[in-house]
Amino acid sequence: MSNVSKFSSKDEIHEEACLWISRIDRGLSAEEAESLQQWMAASQSHRRILFELAQLWDDLSVLNELKGLFPLKTSHKGDTLKARKILRHARWSVAAGFILMAAAALMMVDSQWFGRNDNGYALVQRVGTAIGEQKTLTLDDGSVIHLNTNSAIHISYNDVQRKIDLIKGEAHFTVAHDATRPFTVNAGANSVTAIGTAFNMQYTHDDVFELVVTEGRVLVQDKQASITREEIADVITHRTASHAARLVDAGEKAKVAGTVNDRQSLDDSAMEQDLAWQQGMIVFKGEPLEDALREIERYTAVDFEIQGDSLKQKRVAGYFKVGDISGLLFALKNSFNIEHKRLDPMTIQLSERDAGGDA
Repeated sequence: MSNVSKFSSKDEIHEEACLWISRIDRGLSAEEAESLQQWMAASQSHRRILFELAQLWDDLSVLNELKGLFPLKTSHKGDTLKARKILRHARWSVAAGFILMAAAALMMVDSQWFGRNDNGYALVQRVGTAIGEQKTLTLDDGSVIHLNTNSAIHISYNDVQRKIDLIKGEAHFTVAHDATRPFTVNAGANSVTAIGTAFNMQYTHDDVFELVVTEGRVLVQDKQASITREEIADVITHRTASHAARLVDAGEKAKVAGTVNDRQSLDDSAMEQDLAWQQGMIVFKGEPLEDALREIERYTAVDFEIQGDSLKQKRVAGYFKVGDISGLLFALKNSFNIEHKRLDPMTIQLSERDAGGDA
C-alpha cells in the first residue's frame, strides 16, 4: 500500500463558498441573500469555510456584507460571537496583507531606461513580482518571459547581445531566434545561453538554480572559467565534454551550481508538473509535508508551523491551486486528519489529529 496520500479533488462545499464570495463581491439580489442565509444555516462547515475564504478576499465590502447577513436567522449566540471574532481577525488579515503587498510593490517597481552606447541602442529594464503575483513580458525581439511569484530580473538589450540577470525567484524564457545576438541568462556562478529554445530557471539556494529545458537546448557555462569562442563552438557542434561549458537538451532537468549536477530526463507528464505554476497550480509528487508547505509559502504571506517531526515527514501528492490557503487547509483536514490553528493573522499552526479525536 502506498504511503502517499492524495489531496481531495474539488470539494463541493469549497466551490459553493467561492461562488458565494464572488456573488457577494458583485452584489446580492434579495433572492440570493435569502439563499445565502439558508446555505449558511444548513451547516457549520458552510459558515466556517465561507469566513475563511472571506479572510483571503481583498475587498472589505465582502466582510461587511457577511457581518450583516450572518446573525440573521441564527439562534445560536455562540455562532454570532464566533463570527464577530472571525471578522475581526479577517480585517487584521486583510490589512496585514495590504501592508505586505504594498511593501513588496515598492521594492518590485518596474523600471526602464532606453538610450545609446558604444554598441548602438541599449534597453535596460528591471522587472519584479510581489509574493503571489505572476507576470508575462513580451520583449521587443518577440521573446517572452513568464515571471513566477516573488521574482526579479534585470534586462539588458543592445545591438550585439540580449542579456538577462535572474536576481531571484523563477522565470520561464521562450526565446525568439536571432543568430546575431545571443540570448543569455545569468544566475549564480553560471550563464545559460539559448540555442533556439525555451527553458525554465528557479533559484533553489543562494547560488544554485534548477534548470528545465522545454524546447531546443541551452549552453550552460561557468562565468568564472576561461573558455574561448572556439571551445564553445566545439561544444555546440560536436557536443564535446567541457568542465566549463555543457549542453542541456529539451526534456532534461538539472541542478546548476558552477557545474551541471543531478541531470535527469523528464517525460511529458513530469515536464507539465514542473511547469504547472504557469497555469496557477502547484503539483506535489510525494514530497514531505514540510517541503510542500515551503513551496506553498512562496505564493503567500502566510507562514506555516508544523507540530511534530513525523507530521513534517508525512508525504503528500496532488494538485494545489496557487494562493488557495482555505482549500489547502480543508484538504489537509479531510485527507490527512491534520488540524489547523491560526496563531495570528499570518501564521497557521498544523498538528495531526489524534486517531480517537472528533471528526
